[in-house]
Amino acid sequence: MSRLAKTAVNPRRSRRFVPGDSPRRGSVLVLSAVMMVILLGVVAFAVDLGYIMVVRTQLQSAADSAALAAAGMLSGTESEIVAAAQQFAGYQKVGGVPVTVAGDDLVFGTWDANSRIFTPSATVGNAVRVTTRVNDGTGNNRLFFGRVLGVDRFATEASATATGNPRDIAFVVDLSGSMNNDTEPCWATDEITNQFGPQGYPTVGSDMMQKVYDDFGYGTFPGTLDWVGAPLGVAADSNAYANLTKTGGPLTLATIPATYKILSGDSEATRKTKAYKWMIDCQLAVIMPAAQPAPNSATNYNYWLKYLDYVIQSKSVTGRGTLPPSQDSDRITGLANPYGDSYPDAGTTEINSYRNKLGYRTYVQFMMDFGSNVRPDGANYTPLSVNSPYCPYHLEDTAGGRLSFPPSEQPTHSIRRSLIAGIQEVKNHSASIPDVNQRDWVAVITFDTVNGTVVRQSLTGDFDAAMLACTGLQAVGDNAASTATETGLIQARQHIDTPENGGVGRRNAEKVVVLLTDGIPNLKSSSDATISSYRTSHPSSEYYGGSSAYCYDAAIMQTAIMQSKRWKTYPVAIGLGANYDFMDRLARMSTTANASGEGPRTSGSPVAYEDEVSTIFRSIISNPQLRLVR
Repeated sequence: MSRLAKTAVNPRRSRRFVPGDSPRRGSVLVLSAVMMVILLGVVAFAVDLGYIMVVRTQLQSAADSAALAAAGMLSGTESEIVAAAQQFAGYQKVGGVPVTVAGDDLVFGTWDANSRIFTPSATVGNAVRVTTRVNDGTGNNRLFFGRVLGVDRFATEASATATGNPRDIAFVVDLSGSMNNDTEPCWATDEITNQFGPQGYPTVGSDMMQKVYDDFGYGTFPGTLDWVGAPLGVAADSNAYANLTKTGGPLTLATIPATYKILSGDSEATRKTKAYKWMIDCQLAVIMPAAQPAPNSATNYNYWLKYLDYVIQSKSVTGRGTLPPSQDSDRITGLANPYGDSYPDAGTTEINSYRNKLGYRTYVQFMMDFGSNVRPDGANYTPLSVNSPYCPYHLEDTAGGRLSFPPSEQPTHSIRRSLIAGIQEVKNHSASIPDVNQRDWVAVITFDTVNGTVVRQSLTGDFDAAMLACTGLQAVGDNAASTATETGLIQARQHIDTPENGGVGRRNAEKVVVLLTDGIPNLKSSSDATISSYRTSHPSSEYYGGSSAYCYDAAIMQTAIMQSKRWKTYPVAIGLGANYDFMDRLARMSTTANASGEGPRTSGSPVAYEDEVSTIFRSIISNPQLRLVR
């Protein structure tokens, strides 16, 4: 075949190269353009996807914030809960627009911590689910480049569920002897009036005492006070008893019945018996007709003997010795009267002035000093005590309904009513939660001496039973040290701990201890060595240190132990003499102090006790530990 023929068969092979000419340039340009479009599309898609991811993150943050805020308001009304969710969602912005939560986007329900299931409900429960959205309705859902691909808007959402953990709440109440000091009328009444009268409460002390008098049926405070032997003309001086019982004295007159008549040969013991019987039957029965047990020497001599020993001034008389003989050591001038820790300005002059004075005022002082647990004669409690058959009860309207109370000793009576108000708050908070195991539970524990700690109400969801247990709380007597604060905290910790640790508490519950005390511990359970060792191994500036502060540091140590378990302790100081420094140390150790390092407290004014303590309880109860569960 010729070369010409070959060329004709394959013309490409004959084409000559011309410099500058590119046979593939057009194809490359087309390909490059296509690649550029694809790249731009990928970039646009990435930009829009990134924006969507940012939006999604912002929506989740808003949902989390709104759910936690709503859960924190579950003790409020539905409108308050929704408002809280909307407020906190609005702090987040998407595309410069605050996030909104519609009413339908907030769902009430119950969170079961064991099954980890949220069950919606028509009413407020223990949890809330909040959904936040971006869509056509919100207007901030435009894509930057999606419209190139025909998609210029998007819709996305986020949701969060928050709950307040069910709580095991132990109310730990100080019932030591100082917890009825405010109604000890022979020294505290005037001290309270002197302190708070200038603040606009000129009758605060006598008003509290009038309430006690009303409870006992004693008429108008302070009532009549009669000097020892006054009906027989005995002079009102420190020698009253000696003059009443002396040879030739008024009890030796012929007109005196034989039961009371003193003979010249009578011993001092016999003279005392005759004189005391006369005072019981002829003086106390007249000026204290409502007193119980009835002033009657034939039936209640030993009991009233103790009251007379308590109030009559001891006197040394030449030739006769110390009178009255064999006088009981529990006197009106003893038994922490006045209580200097609570009332540092109270001197002894006032309490001394009530010696040898008989009447309701000194009898009420006698009952307050012996408290709920002491039997003056070894057999009978005073009528103040719920253990006495003569204890008068009265009805009062409370936050938990109409309830019956023993006499209104203060500040304990304000604590009773405040506890009831606090437990009613728990009841209200839990009412909408159908599963009792997901509700808050409460326990009431009291302490006085090391051996006097009592679980008044075991941990329960029966709030009415817990409120009823609070009605009979009373302070113990002043005849011994009785503020074992550490022991009360130990009892609370052991009681609401989980079963594997010997308690009756729930495993999934937050643990809360609310301590009510005047904050002056004088007893402890732990040894000095144990306290010293703990302070050394767990150093903290909250400890006082030294051997003189073991009772204080023992309570701080127990608070630290509970805090290490993430338990919360709220020490609430109540009473004029509350030791705020100690209570603040407890609060700081438990991380429940405010920004100033102070624990919750009352003002010290008896006028405000109940309202202030109730407000503190309400604040604690309405602010559960919140958590996001989904």
